[in-house]
Amino acid sequence: MRNIIPALLSIGVGFAISFFGLDFYSDSLENENNIIAQSSEVTAPVETSSEEGEEAPEENSTVNESSANSGSIDTENIQKSFDNWESYTKENIDLMSTFIPLDDEEAVMEKGIFLTLLRTGAYIPVKSEKDGKVQYQLTGIDNSADEKIKKSIVSKASIAHQYFKMEGKKLPDYNFVDLKGKAHNKADTKGKLLVIKCWFITCKVCVEEFPELNELVDKYKDDKIEFVSLAFDKKDELVEFLETKEFKYPTIPEQKDYMAKKLKVKQYPTHLIVDANGIIIKMVSNVKTLTSELERIMGK
Repeated sequence: MRNIIPALLSIGVGFAISFFGLDFYSDSLENENNIIAQSSEVTAPVETSSEEGEEAPEENSTVNESSANSGSIDTENIQKSFDNWESYTKENIDLMSTFIPLDDEEAVMEKGIFLTLLRTGAYIPVKSEKDGKVQYQLTGIDNSADEKIKKSIVSKASIAHQYFKMEGKKLPDYNFVDLKGKAHNKADTKGKLLVIKCWFITCKVCVEEFPELNELVDKYKDDKIEFVSLAFDKKDELVEFLETKEFKYPTIPEQKDYMAKKLKVKQYPTHLIVDANGIIIKMVSNVKTLTSELERIMGK
């Protein structure tokens, strides 16, 4: 905790110097990452699905998950190169998932503060498990660590922080009409859990996760869950595209502005889980995390 205090004091001093303080810093980071996400997502989503793979879920890794859960993680090796860090984080870290945040002395802390400290570039998150629950602990970044590691964690933490701020808020008003002419509005979804996917045709990772999303639709077909997808593309383009790709979500065309301006989506794909009262429970960036969050919420 002693290493975190100077970081918090630094943030506080910044706030005192400028009326906008952290908010200005936060907005600047978010705007910067939004630009990064938008440019990278058109070619390949970020690895969170996009940058975090800005759109792309996890792949191979050199540091396996069993070592992460053992509590004997070689943090020096993780930071030895950007490739090592990428491999470790792809396999073990998703800042948008449900986890217990710990400071550098293993004390539980508030998630918003945890993500804010990661955005300073002074820490990396390290995974462990306790009583079957995932924990991420702040670990000071080595001075000799590749600068790309710092940039990567700042980018991912900034997007995760933006999504975290959306949790607990009301889903912005909507009145969607899908490709088959069916309306989707608050009256239709009242009393149901609403799952929304944000995507576009040329987003490779968005399309690759269709089969797993179709499985979710089948799995929860007897539950009060409505699945809806929002796409950038025009109706005719989507109709033609979906003739070759099975996707069981009803799809709403031309929703780029709603996603970017109302939902504050920073990377694609992004998935939202909205409760029966229209409150956003979770915003995540890949189907793996979406699946685990739905299992947690639905208890199966």
